[in-house]
Amino acid sequence: MKTFINIMLGVVVIALIAAVYLMIKTSGGDGESEAAPEPDAIVQMSTGGVVDNIERRLESRTGRDLKVRCPKKVDSAMGTRFRCSVREAGGTEKIALATVVIDGPDGDFSWTSSSDELRAPAPAPTPTA
Repeated sequence: MKTFINIMLGVVVIALIAAVYLMIKTSGGDGESEAAPEPDAIVQMSTGGVVDNIERRLESRTGRDLKVRCPKKVDSAMGTRFRCSVREAGGTEKIALATVVIDGPDGDFSWTSSSDELRAPAPAPTPTA
């Protein structure tokens, strides 16, 4: 019986030591403080939605099959600017640049196209007699 009590006392002491050790580690009492996140950390966003939007709107405006290429990820901060190249689908020659600006905190954006080549063709003038 005396041996059983000594074993149980040893188990209780080891459990107390483990509990104190875990309490110190989880409470930050080891002298290290948790680093606060940087307020100006760069948050990247995917440009897949931007590409789809630009392609859809330029194709509906021009009636041509186009391919837009943008950087895969950009800084999502308001005011971020980046450019996307516009090509004929299957073509390699760049026919325009789309300049994109991030306007809102949820990835809202606006864009402009820089080529007259993408504008809808003007109707040909009718000859007058």
